[in-house]
Amino acid sequence: MNLRSLLTESLNPLILGHQNADPDAICSMIAMRDLYLAIRPEGKATLVCDDVSRLANQVLSHFSIDVTYSDFSEDTHDLVILLDTNSEFQLGPRVRTLLTDPARTVAIDHHEVNSELSSIAQHQIVDSNTSSTCELVIGLYDDLDVPISSTMANLLLTGMLFDTRRFFHSGRDSFLMAVKLIDAGANYDSCIRSLIIKPDRSERIARLKAAGRLQVHNMNDWIVAISKIGAYEASACRAMIEIGADVAIVAGKTSKGVVRFSSRSTRHFSSETGVNLGTDVMEHIGKIIGGEGGGHANAAGANGTKNRSEGMTKALELLQSAIEKSVGEKVG
Repeated sequence: MNLRSLLTESLNPLILGHQNADPDAICSMIAMRDLYLAIRPEGKATLVCDDVSRLANQVLSHFSIDVTYSDFSEDTHDLVILLDTNSEFQLGPRVRTLLTDPARTVAIDHHEVNSELSSIAQHQIVDSNTSSTCELVIGLYDDLDVPISSTMANLLLTGMLFDTRRFFHSGRDSFLMAVKLIDAGANYDSCIRSLIIKPDRSERIARLKAAGRLQVHNMNDWIVAISKIGAYEASACRAMIEIGADVAIVAGKTSKGVVRFSSRSTRHFSSETGVNLGTDVMEHIGKIIGGEGGGHANAAGANGTKNRSEGMTKALELLQSAIEKSVGEKVG
């Protein structure tokens, strides 16, 4: 794939991000638009995602980023760039209809490889060993010999900080890229401040409800905590990890009947067991709940429309099986 040629030939690319876009997704989308305009100044790039998270909006406000994004596009686009997304399901039902030509679609992502990705994007820049999509975009600036402005440096560093949990899940390359961004004008303290957010009342209540309904399972001396709530599944998972769980799985169900699973594990758990919550658990749960799932080794989820209780039972079975398999491989 010659990315420069694809960008140069495109007059009106469509840049897509996943539902409820987080800081890594929205920051990489904006930086990708900036990179495109550096290659094709007279072009027009359209940003589309099905909603942006509260934290991502806070980041944009903090850095006074005046950007226009929408939840759909009625226009015809000659190129689609898919960021921080490894399946069409993550886009939402309306946005996914914009994926019409795999030959004119580029996927840039750092999640575990999804088997369906090749059917929607023939051009791929995917590396599951990279800590964030923002890092992949930084690499593209280097590859295309385009300088990073201080504004883009701030956004890219913030996206990195978010997805690596302040470099907790990262390695040497991430630190080197962070230094590169600081040299380009990023303000590290400002990036950190942009991500500090106090959970609102409804999120705090959801966390407390999750704690009140919490069930603990002991799997080969690993503490697995599960719960069910109506919303804020990822936040509840993080809270359960913070209070002592090695693995947390939370299932939610919205008033509109959407079933969502979120899972988290400690880095110690994944490094010791080799269990990948995305491929070992959530990809399978997605099918059970009538949707799709996936993610990272330490953080994964699934969205669907049914079978929340069955999905939780199966998630525990899959997790237990994956742990026992890792123990057996070590003994063998």
